[in-house]
Amino acid sequence: MKINKSKIGLLFIIVFATLFFNSNILYANQFNNDLREIRAEINRDNLEEAINKLKKIKISNENQQEKIDLLFGDIYLKINQIDKAEEFYQKNFFTSNEETEALTFIGLAEVRLAQGKLDGAIKYSEKAIKLNSNKIRPKIILAIAKTRLGESEEGFNILNTLYENRKDAEVALAISNFFSSFDETKKAIEILEEFIKRDPNNIKVLNQLASLHLFDGNKDKAIEYKLIVYKYYEFNRNKKKQRKAKAWILSVNPKFFDKPIKIKKDNKKNQKKYEEEEITNYDENKNVPQFEEFAFVPNSGGSGFIIGDGKYVITNIHVIENAKKIAVRNGIGNARNAKVLRVSKNYDLAILELEKPFKKKFSFDEDKFVDPLPGEEVIILGYPAAGVTFDYPTITEGIVSKVFVGDGDGIFLTSATVNPGNSGGPVINLNGDLVGVIFAATNISEVAKATGVIETAMGFGVSSNKINEIFNFKKSVPVNKTNFNKSLLYEKMLPNVVNVATLINENK
Repeated sequence: MKINKSKIGLLFIIVFATLFFNSNILYANQFNNDLREIRAEINRDNLEEAINKLKKIKISNENQQEKIDLLFGDIYLKINQIDKAEEFYQKNFFTSNEETEALTFIGLAEVRLAQGKLDGAIKYSEKAIKLNSNKIRPKIILAIAKTRLGESEEGFNILNTLYENRKDAEVALAISNFFSSFDETKKAIEILEEFIKRDPNNIKVLNQLASLHLFDGNKDKAIEYKLIVYKYYEFNRNKKKQRKAKAWILSVNPKFFDKPIKIKKDNKKNQKKYEEEEITNYDENKNVPQFEEFAFVPNSGGSGFIIGDGKYVITNIHVIENAKKIAVRNGIGNARNAKVLRVSKNYDLAILELEKPFKKKFSFDEDKFVDPLPGEEVIILGYPAAGVTFDYPTITEGIVSKVFVGDGDGIFLTSATVNPGNSGGPVINLNGDLVGVIFAATNISEVAKATGVIETAMGFGVSSNKINEIFNFKKSVPVNKTNFNKSLLYEKMLPNVVNVATLINENK
């Protein structure tokens, strides 16, 4: 029998190609399964385990390496190692894959948000949107950056358009956050309550609703939602967040776990479904750096800023009045316990002494304390809805409208909007000098009721040199002037401005 060598050769090539093709499919499937497991670990906050699995994963092409780099970036962003996260995202700068490029720009936008580089956050989120206009994550980042810069109307328009067209959890959370930051807690609750009618087991939404209901005074509803969150983290094996949820519940009701807890029979099925959905939707879920936790669950708060080589914080008396516990956290996530050192009731000022100082470079230098000048452009930096949903300060801008003399010595008016939570925040001119401390806002409705005239909202501030006078700091001296734009000022001040968190004694 004559053997046709060419046919045998062709058959060998076909068999080899088939085996090679099938093995590639198997490797690709295994890679995708491994990636899904790693995303599950990241969602559980088992970040060390996620890193170990990432290091062991088999990579067969450049596209797979890029996906690994993105996940490393996500992990480092989550643990608040922002520079390390940026390093991994930038590895994919010259990718040929459009989806990877969009995710790279989104990661860099989140890095810029965390760094306080709001212009950069806007730039990268817009690049991601240009590549893929269907993605909601960069649009939410864009709205957040605009809002933090004081461009709240533009930020709201972006979120509202998203909300009208897509009722995703991340969109609902973002627009709820927006309303809560402007003291519209009931509207923020209404949006999320409407969402959970459609998706009653969304843990992120339930978690936010718990905080909002507690802030609104509805403790029973708050605990009802937080318990579902607690049980999910128990099922999900996220021990860190489980402990945090339990501590939160006990802070509201110390005896809650003394009695048996009733759980719905289908709870595990719902929990598993949510867990799978979170893994599937991984790329659309906003990545948020984990800040240092407060030593207690706050039920009130305001704003402040660091002085005295990092040892002290200035805020308002009314922010810390009747507080059993006080802590502060700056805009890059460093938390410190604090106690009241001195107060000035005449000017509603308090100076807090920190249990552990911040770095000296995070402190306002006393030679940057200057008197307010009528007509001078200023910004207010503070934490809207402090203690509820916001970990970062926002900007409002205006001018120094009037400086009082005589009986009102040390007080000035500014046209910059004072949002809830701004109390105790710094008023800064465009040279980066501390002009004063915000302590109140005119009540438009009360003024209209008393006078029949609807006035423009104004903020009241205490001149920064009153801090020198009251608390015996050095008198300011002239310094070289450097003009900043809003974005640069925000970046510069981010480590300096603090969220003042308090546990208020409600019995007083």
